Amino acid sequence: MASSSKQNRVIHLGPENPSLLRFQNIHVSEHICDGWDHPILKVRKSQFIPAGLDGILEEILPHLELVGFTGIAHVCQFPLDLSLITTLVEKWRLKTYTFHLPPGECTITLQDISVLLGLWIDGRPVIAPIRGNYVDIVEKSLRIRPSCDAFVGSFLKTSWLDQHFTHVAMHAQNPLQITQFVRAYMLQLIGGFMLSDHSNSRVLVKYLPLLQDLTITSEYSLGSVVLGVLYRNPCMATNIDRYSLGGLAVLLVMWAWDRFPFLAPGNPLHT
Repeated sequence: MASSSKQNRVIHLGPENPSLLRFQNIHVSEHICDGWDHPILKVRKSQFIPAGLDGILEEILPHLELVGFTGIAHVCQFPLDLSLITTLVEKWRLKTYTFHLPPGECTITLQDISVLLGLWIDGRPVIAPIRGNYVDIVEKSLRIRPSCDAFVGSFLKTSWLDQHFTHVAMHAQNPLQITQFVRAYMLQLIGGFMLSDHSNSRVLVKYLPLLQDLTITSEYSLGSVVLGVLYRNPCMATNIDRYSLGGLAVLLVMWAWDRFPFLAPGNPLHT
C-alpha cells in the first residue's frame, strides 16, 4: 500500500493533454520536459537611445508629454530581470496569448499598457501606408537628406539617427528644429525599444509620417500596437531555436512585479 501511495504522488512533467497545445513539439516547454536546459533569453534594445529621463533635455519634454511618450522614455532605464522574462516566455501559450501559471491563465492587457506606461489605448488605429520615396520622406520630416546607405529595404538605420540627432543643442536654434529632433528621438524609441525587431538596429520608415504633426500623433492608439507586437514576440521566442526576445520586453517585468509583488526587488519574500 505504501509503495502504491508513493507512486500516486509522483509528479509527471509535461502537459496532461498535449492535443490542446499548439506547436507543442517545438515549444521550449517540451524541450525542458525532455531534460534540456533553456538558456536565458537576450533582450533586444537599441544602444543609441538615451537612458531614461535623465538623458533627455527639457526642450523636448513638453513634446513627449503631448504624445504620451514620457512613460516610455522613463522606462528606458528600467532594470531587466532576464531570468524572469525567460520564465514567463516558457509559460507563454501561442493559441491563447496567455501565461499558463499554477493559479490559472493570465496575460498583459491594454489596461496594463495604459496604467504602467501611460500610452494611449483609444483613438485612431495606427495605419501607416508609405507614399513616396523613403529618402524624400525622411528629408521632409527631419530636414536632413540621408544617403541610400542609411536604409535596409524599407528600414532606416538607427545608427544614422544617432549620428545626426545625438545632441539636441545642434537642433535647438528654433522651435521647428526642436520638433525635428523630437521626431528623430521618438523614431528611435519606436524602432529600438517599443517595437524592436530581431536586429534592434533599424526602424520602419512608415512610422515617420505618423510623427509629422505631433498633435495628431497624440490621437493614435500606440498602446495597441505595442501590445500586439509584445504578443507576437513571445510566440516566436517559445521556439526552442530562439535565443532572444524583441518588443517591449521591459513591460513583461513591470507587469510581473505589479501583479506578483513578491517577485519584485525589495519585497521581503524576494530572493
